[in-house]
Amino acid sequence: IFMPPSALDEISQLEVVYPLLFKLQNDEEESSSGTKLRTHCGVLEFTAEEGRVYLPQWMMDTLRLSPGSAVEVINVALLHGSLVKLQPQSVDFLDISDHRAVLENALRRFSALTVGDMITIEYNNHEYKLNVLETQPSPSAINIVETDLSVDFAPPIGYVEPTAQSGPGSQASNSSSMANINQPTSSMAKDIRQKEDAAKGEAASLRFQAFRGAGVRLSSGADKPSSVRSYASSTADNNEKQSQDISPDDETPVPLDLPIGTLFFGYKLIPPPGSEPTDANDANEEDKFQGEGRVLRQRRKR
Repeated sequence: IFMPPSALDEISQLEVVYPLLFKLQNDEEESSSGTKLRTHCGVLEFTAEEGRVYLPQWMMDTLRLSPGSAVEVINVALLHGSLVKLQPQSVDFLDISDHRAVLENALRRFSALTVGDMITIEYNNHEYKLNVLETQPSPSAINIVETDLSVDFAPPIGYVEPTAQSGPGSQASNSSSMANINQPTSSMAKDIRQKEDAAKGEAASLRFQAFRGAGVRLSSGADKPSSVRSYASSTADNNEKQSQDISPDDETPVPLDLPIGTLFFGYKLIPPPGSEPTDANDANEEDKFQGEGRVLRQRRKR
């Protein structure tokens, strides 16, 4: 929420617990149980006008407030939460592929959760309403800032449990029931788990996998295989055929036996049979590197 700067001045002079959490209470309205309507929240900025606080719409709906209504703001300290149970208000919530990622991103905007709150989260330009049914360790409200929070779901409003098929395969053994003791007990939670596993499997199938193609030989003839072989097998056949064509003398190069300090720049050019070098070429070969060096600037004598 947004609070006025005077609230910050007053809080700074008191011994309070951080992060700052507040209880908002509507003294003019009562819930069905006869208690005052209340919720808990944190503060975003102290930039509101004096005498005013700005609340999100879902919080005003929870407290049954209208613009300009009076609300009581009390600083409180809440326990860090360990578990919260939510109930979606529509079966459309089951269409979300990854509920864990959506809730982790959405709950970052909340500082506290109160039993009876009707919070709203947005995903893919669609709003989903969730009712807070239970909180632990505190039965009324918890602090969810920088804490590991476990989330449990109740069946959404309008959700119909799938009917179990009767038959010999429907009876589970004791060992299988003990193996599934840690699995979610509600059908709604099982459906969410199955959708998450399906989404992970689809993402794994779309991941790039190298060297999954097959090779096709271009040569045709009697030795053409009837089925397409893999690239690895065709490469192995080509390498084996090339190794058979190479003679034993060509497999290893002949080492050069040169004296120490001698550099090798290639073999002497041997003309093909029938062609003899001319005298001009011999003269050019003999006249190479016969010049003398010249200095552009003469050294002065002292």
